[in-house]
Order: sequence, then C-alpha cells, then structure tokens
Amino acid sequence: MESLIVISKVKKFIKEKSDMNTSTGFFEPLNSDVVKACRDAVAHAQKLGRKTVMGKDFNLYVENINIEEALVVASKVKKLVKDEANLSTSAQAIDQLTNRIQTVCLRAIENAKADKRKTVMDRDFMAPTTLT
Repeated sequence: MESLIVISKVKKFIKEKSDMNTSTGFFEPLNSDVVKACRDAVAHAQKLGRKTVMGKDFNLYVENINIEEALVVASKVKKLVKDEANLSTSAQAIDQLTNRIQTVCLRAIENAKADKRKTVMDRDFMAPTTLT
C-alpha cells in the first residue's frame, strides 16, 4: 500500500513533542488508519450526495482547526479519493487527517513513556476511534 503520510514530518513531530525516536514499524498501522479514515470519509460524503470529501466527513472532526504543517501527502490523498470514488477533496480534509495523525502520535508517545521507552513503536499505535 502506498504511504499517504509524510514519514519524515511525523518523525519530526514526535521528536519535537517528546524527544523520542520512532521505529519504522509504527508507520504501517498509522498509514492504514489514514487510508481507512479516507475511505470512511468518502462513504460519508457519498451518503450525503456530495461530490467533494470535506473535513466534516471525518469522524474526529475538529472545528476551526489550525494546522501549520500537513503530515499527509495531499496529492496522494486526493488521488486515493478520486480513484476510489471520483470525488474531489477539500483542503479541510488534509487538515483533519493531519489532526488525526497528531492525535495518534500523542497517544503513542504516552504509551511509549508508560513502558519507559525512548522509541515509539507499532505496539504504541491506537486507532483514534478507540481513544478514551
């Protein structure tokens, strides 16, 4: 599966937030989650009869989000949405996906710290829909 996330930026985000490293295994479940989130958003937009996937189609929608740097490859996200459903993708969708990734990373950092590790690993991944 092609990666929709910008791995170097995600590593940088984790490093800046926690001074922790990131194992390569962390990115596969993170990318799979982003792909699933896109597919779920497509289904939601289609259900509402829209031709554009918008930020509000994502299940962790945050109103008036202010993202400084995208953590997904916008062109790949747009291509996935276009190829799978022939829909357009709004800029808000990219921001919502970045917020999703940030949420997952912050939780993964907490999990790694709880295990007294300096590296965020795949076992620290938790899908945002299961976050408490």
